[in-house]
Amino acid sequence: MAAPAIERPLVERLEKIWATPPGFRGSLQSVDHKTIGIRYLVTSIVFLVIGGIEALLMRSQLMVSGEHMLSADTYNQMFSMHGVTMIFLYAAPVLSGFSNYIWPLMLGARDMAYPRLNALSYWTYLVSGIFLYTSLPLGAMPNAGWFDYVPYASRAYNPGLNIDFYALTVLILAVSTTVGSINFITTLFKTRAPGMSLNRLPIIVWGTLTASVANVFALPALSAAAIMLFLDRRYGTHFYDPSAGGHPLLWQHLFWMFGHPWVYIVVLPAMGIVSDALPTFCRRPLVGYTLVALATVTTAMIGFGVWLHHMFATGIPPLALAFFGGASIIITIPSAVAVFSWLATLWDGRPWYPAAMKFMLGFIALFVIGGVSGVMTAAVPFDWQVTDTYFVVAHLHYVLVGINVFPVIAGVYYWFPKFTGRLMNERLGTWNFWTMFIGANLVFFPMHIVGLLGMPRRIYTYPSGLGWDTYNAIETVGAFVFALGVLLFAINVLISRRRGEVAGPNPWDGPTLEWSTPSPPPPYNFAIIPVIGSRHPLWEDRLDEGSSRSILTRGPTLVDGRETFATTPLDAEPAAIMQMPEDTYVPLALAISIGIIAYGLLFSQLWLAALGAVATVVCAITWLWPNAETVRDGVASTEFGDLPVGRSGTHSVGYWGMVGVITTEASFFAYLLFGYFYLASQSSNPWPTEAPRPWLPLANTIILILSSVAVAWGERGIRLGRRTRLRIGYAVGIALGVLFLILQGVEYSREKISPTHDAYGSAFFTITGFHGAHVFVGLIMLCVVLVRAFKNHFSADRREAVTNVAIYWHFVDAVWLAVFTSLYITPYLR
Repeated sequence: MAAPAIERPLVERLEKIWATPPGFRGSLQSVDHKTIGIRYLVTSIVFLVIGGIEALLMRSQLMVSGEHMLSADTYNQMFSMHGVTMIFLYAAPVLSGFSNYIWPLMLGARDMAYPRLNALSYWTYLVSGIFLYTSLPLGAMPNAGWFDYVPYASRAYNPGLNIDFYALTVLILAVSTTVGSINFITTLFKTRAPGMSLNRLPIIVWGTLTASVANVFALPALSAAAIMLFLDRRYGTHFYDPSAGGHPLLWQHLFWMFGHPWVYIVVLPAMGIVSDALPTFCRRPLVGYTLVALATVTTAMIGFGVWLHHMFATGIPPLALAFFGGASIIITIPSAVAVFSWLATLWDGRPWYPAAMKFMLGFIALFVIGGVSGVMTAAVPFDWQVTDTYFVVAHLHYVLVGINVFPVIAGVYYWFPKFTGRLMNERLGTWNFWTMFIGANLVFFPMHIVGLLGMPRRIYTYPSGLGWDTYNAIETVGAFVFALGVLLFAINVLISRRRGEVAGPNPWDGPTLEWSTPSPPPPYNFAIIPVIGSRHPLWEDRLDEGSSRSILTRGPTLVDGRETFATTPLDAEPAAIMQMPEDTYVPLALAISIGIIAYGLLFSQLWLAALGAVATVVCAITWLWPNAETVRDGVASTEFGDLPVGRSGTHSVGYWGMVGVITTEASFFAYLLFGYFYLASQSSNPWPTEAPRPWLPLANTIILILSSVAVAWGERGIRLGRRTRLRIGYAVGIALGVLFLILQGVEYSREKISPTHDAYGSAFFTITGFHGAHVFVGLIMLCVVLVRAFKNHFSADRREAVTNVAIYWHFVDAVWLAVFTSLYITPYLR
């Protein structure tokens, strides 16, 4: 289907509105989702290559017994960097690259819901990678594995900067992934084309949505664990120190509460790539669409209940072993639904086999092998036998290479025409597939056998005569064959980018909306906002999916600025017109500021960290301050009736973003409190030895409640158009918040314990300290709103910032109630 012909004046106007300024400076400002998507893809694949080189060095060492090309310490650093690079810097970001590029095109939107947040997500990701690899010239690369278990990662056994690089890297990356996830969630629920109801979404959208929701709940566990580890190492706290009431297994619990959902975070969008591309090459819709969508969501939900699967050998009680072993088996059911859906689509379709299809078929084969070896470890006795052997390494790599890398390569072959306007070379693609497929099986399948023969993982060399030599030699040959396949892929990309066959808008005859745009798409994506009538808008002439038809060649244009429709969450009915931000340097500056904080903490230069913190606050205020030139009020007449320009309340994207922030922050505090109660349950002594005095905190609780009342009263005032009431309410709220922080400082000065006294003191001061930090952030937001209120920026119709800041302040107060109950009340109930 050809892209619709659009009048030239309309195209020129949209180009002027949406195009990024040319040149290097313009590229640094860009918030275009397509530019950001390509950057994610290129950067993550560069990290894939770096991680692959690290793997080749390790495999070269293990090719023969007794080899000492790498010392034990260098090998530890190498396999740790390999794991961190592949898990954190490649596997998830590469999928974000696909989703960033194609989501708005699939959903019929002109950009993501938060373009600046999208840019921030990429820049912080890049900063995290640069920060991590700063450890290379310093000879201080992480050396405790990608899982970073304590006590080996504690300062007593690992005194260098190695683990500090790890902890700060994952914290920076958590910022990137969290803001990106909130962006994806809001984009789905608020920016779909009119008519694109939830039952018409492509499966990759379901996959990325599910992964994004999982990120919001799972990543705070890793953040909490990393913060506790950094505080233990640098400031003498005792979260993981058993001699002072801490517990090393707290790290494993928190890490795997994040780690097992992360497995599905890095495979569900990849499975979505296959679920959407495979039907194109089978010339029929996906069999069992609804079941696959439900299976995608179910997989992530069950994934949160199987973290102990990774801790079967740590002395877990038998009842817990039985429960989590059963959950680990049950989770195979939704995965099997997807596999049989793909097989049925192949069986019932008329498949043809370009390179993308070959990689998808290879993925299905590797998926089954990796899944079977994984479910075997759900049997507790078997897991005890293979824990910490190369059998587990084989399973992990079949999952990450088979279920992530192969769909990613398939996705590049599939969407490369859309990215560049050119097709990739099919002959090179075939060679690319067979070298990677054969190489993957050569390197990873023998690991099952050598693991069953007793070869432990993370071993840097081994003696001869154990029966491992032949298998390790085969694995190393396979690794280099796989690397050759990756090289062929890179050559194909570079050649095809310049000399590939020119592709039209829809070279594969795909059914989804992105194929209705030119290749590559213009900056504004759609000159005419499409109206969707079915799940396969480009196949409606050959499928019977109901009486409604999609409208792609006529309809709303929205040419009064960077605008797109805000639609309702379920049925995608137009509710408002969203105003999108212009290109800006602020996301880049904010990411650099976060990096400065990290370097200041790493080298114990608190002045540098403080400078980064001040720069972060300045960037945040600049971000929050509106651009008067691009903001317009009022109501616009459209084909869907009169719609408000911008919207407050549940119809605004700002509201959804704030809900996302609150959800992830609530999860963070939940994990902190989990750590508090876990340490209390494991303590052989009374926890705490002396209960804290609750009277001053009780007064502080009353103060925070009154501040919430004042803020709610002020927010209600602007709803009624009373600006003076807004100013008074927020001013009173700020004053009470400042009073809360002052009294918190007074309480600290009176406490008989300290953060370095024991694990209780560490938990007490960390939890209350982080809550105080959230109060401080809330005060900054209240002050910005108050200054804007005195400048008459708000009215009854335009009050989004007022409402969102009020929601955040109420959340901070609600968290304090949980903290107060946990830390000040429960000790008296023991």
